[in-house]
Amino acid sequence: MKTKFSLKKHALGFYEIHPKPSLSEISEHYAKKYYQENSGSYAHTYSEEELRYFDVCGEIALRTIHRYKVPTTQILLDLGCGEGFFAKVFSKEGWKTTLVDFSDDGLSRHNPSLLKNFIKSDLMTYIENKREELSVFDVINLDNVLEHVIDPVGLLSNLKSNMQSDAILRIEVPNDFSSFQGLLVKLGCTEETWVNPPEHLSYFNTSSLKALLENQGFEIVSLQTDFPMEQFLINEHSNYWKNRKLGKGAHLTRVIVTNYLAEKSLDRLLDYQEAAADLEFGRLLTAYVRVVR
Repeated sequence: MKTKFSLKKHALGFYEIHPKPSLSEISEHYAKKYYQENSGSYAHTYSEEELRYFDVCGEIALRTIHRYKVPTTQILLDLGCGEGFFAKVFSKEGWKTTLVDFSDDGLSRHNPSLLKNFIKSDLMTYIENKREELSVFDVINLDNVLEHVIDPVGLLSNLKSNMQSDAILRIEVPNDFSSFQGLLVKLGCTEETWVNPPEHLSYFNTSSLKALLENQGFEIVSLQTDFPMEQFLINEHSNYWKNRKLGKGAHLTRVIVTNYLAEKSLDRLLDYQEAAADLEFGRLLTAYVRVVR
């Protein structure tokens, strides 16, 4: 695995790691780190609050999709499905689901009932081999995928060329090099800790993600950000960058607050997350897009 990287700004405004690792290096890295070693974003067990939070994330997606589109066949393609929590929410609502990832370890542990719908494959290989089948899906989900792939522009181009005209593509990425992060660095609250090769190869914020999507022939129907985790960095007593022991508490706050807001009103939470995206204030950035007609 290559160990020396630099950042370069793409013509569309997002940052990329150079040089990029090979596909075989990436596959080996994730197979070990995220699944078999019980580290990174995945865990062997979750609390009840965390499990509810995963459901809420799927419920927000469903509510957004129904706000902007009336699904005709209710068929979901979840590319980079991970542990399957997102697809589980759709499946419970009667959607047909296809899940794709390079390992079924997380899915087997947490949502084994969806294994019958699982395809083990590298995402780019799947897209290349299943071009004609992509046209049947109402919704295609890329949840924390775009920042990991070697060629995000090529991935979006392939999807756009094969999606049905009224399908929704959901893209979730970390909100990196945001204006708020710039403020935090200026105040000395953190450094550019979000630069994390070889896992994250590209870095998007509101303006650069919009530019990329519009360049690839998509129109944004909804842009949202989630709970603003990085606000904790302003207070020295909650700065989880300076004191890593505080990270779990910050995460739990995000979980409980998001669950609370969803219980109060899912529609108003959706409105709030769209307003937060306009303010460039939130840790994760989620775009719902369709092909420009």
